[in-house]
Amino acid sequence: MEGNVSCFSAVYRLLAILTGVLLVVLLSVVVMIRGASGSHRSGGPSFPPYAHHEAVTSLAASQNRFTCDLYTKLAEKKSGNLFYSPFSIMTALGMTYAGARGNTEQEMRSVMHLSDDKEVVHDAFMDVVSDMKIDAGDYELRTSNMAYVSNHLPLLSQYDKILKEKYQSTAKTVDFDASEEVRQEINAAVEKETNSRIKDLIPSGALNSLTRMVLVNAVYFKGLWAEQFDKADTYDREFWTSNTENVKVPMMYKKSKFRIFFDKDLGATVLAMDYQGSRLSMVFVLPDKRDGLAEVESKLATTDLSELHRKLREVEVEVSLPRFKLEETLDLVDTLSEMGMKDLFHYQLADLSGISGKNNLFVSKVFHKAFLEVNEKGSEASAATGMFVICWLFYVMHSLG
Repeated sequence: MEGNVSCFSAVYRLLAILTGVLLVVLLSVVVMIRGASGSHRSGGPSFPPYAHHEAVTSLAASQNRFTCDLYTKLAEKKSGNLFYSPFSIMTALGMTYAGARGNTEQEMRSVMHLSDDKEVVHDAFMDVVSDMKIDAGDYELRTSNMAYVSNHLPLLSQYDKILKEKYQSTAKTVDFDASEEVRQEINAAVEKETNSRIKDLIPSGALNSLTRMVLVNAVYFKGLWAEQFDKADTYDREFWTSNTENVKVPMMYKKSKFRIFFDKDLGATVLAMDYQGSRLSMVFVLPDKRDGLAEVESKLATTDLSELHRKLREVEVEVSLPRFKLEETLDLVDTLSEMGMKDLFHYQLADLSGISGKNNLFVSKVFHKAFLEVNEKGSEASAATGMFVICWLFYVMHSLG
């Protein structure tokens, strides 16, 4: 059987979908490719089974739903390229969720579609984080969680334990009175963990003496295609950005066997390109119509991404794919608030008493930066998310003073 998938039109705009799927596959690797036994398709290293398989499966479903919800909300505000790592964002939120109580906890759980059992949620993150620290051999896939805590904020022992045991993050005490030094230290750590792909996660002036904690997740991936493109076959070709407009871009070409599926309900063709080791793949979604992207976007919000992945079958196809590089910077406070996570960002309503025992903390910023490059050899992706916890009581006192 032979098919023809030519010029992935609108792939730039679609990259959030690709990335949603990509990072469900890549950065939540566990979910779609590994089973309860920890097995995977032939090739690559052997991975142990998950200690909490059902919890990981539940977290996978939660992330899929959160990915689509977040994409839908971001796409309403932003035209053009859109790229983010749902795994990185959810991990940073997960560390914050561990200290949330009351309505703040309920809103976070609802927006992220998490289990009612917080222990189950943290166990799942523990398995995923541990899994990503295993030497995979054929590719690089790693994540790092960091907590920078003010010397004026004593953490509850239980919260500190969750950070250490579930997220493999050791809280480092810092002095936010020297906020610029702390900012540079955090940015340097993120840059190191992402192989210099994510720089200046925290912008100048974002931290101050009222900052009580910064929670950071960094994730990095680099892999080579199992079926690499030949550079000699890359040439400039029309890339359609709308039904009537196009630009010339370097287009890679490959005729080979790939896993593919035409989804009539979605109105799109789904293509998976495996990386060496066969454990991970990048997934592309091509609308049937040149102007059909908006319709596919709306349907993806209710599409079971795991089920879509299971329907893929190996077929010989011709693939033309743009060679591209993307970088994205997002401040997610307004977006997450509009999704229903309101109290977390309100200085009078937030309940993060599970962090220090006091109810005077709220989240002021959620910065997210992401990078993706796709070329003939493979792809490289990285992302980092930083959440700033502020002490509002001091701010109020300062205002009144």
